[in-house]
Amino acid sequence: MTPQQKNAHDNLTHAAEFTRIENTAIVYVLRGWFGSLAGIPGALEASDEVWAFTTLFEHFTSLLNGDPTTRTAESLKVLQILGDKAKASQDKLDGILGASNTEDDRINQLIDDFVNSVLPKI
Repeated sequence: MTPQQKNAHDNLTHAAEFTRIENTAIVYVLRGWFGSLAGIPGALEASDEVWAFTTLFEHFTSLLNGDPTTRTAESLKVLQILGDKAKASQDKLDGILGASNTEDDRINQLIDDFVNSVLPKI
């Protein structure tokens, strides 16, 4: 693989990584908004927390080098902390709404499948 091909590969896989995070954020936010419209107490506030913590996680992820092997131990520790906080906020919203969600899994699989179909073309 040439350096240019590696760069394209790394950029695409990194873009997919933070797209998956943002997909999850918006699915949970929409669930919270709809829960709020349905009169479920705390749904709106919990969805705000999901948006805040999941997008923080997404933005930090987007700042990391596209090649995961070059990430420092310190940045990986921060990434883990932010990911755990984002997941906790999603779990909190699931608890308020009384159901878990798989829509983010479905759309994230769509992204993974598309990226995997593009990678061999590089």
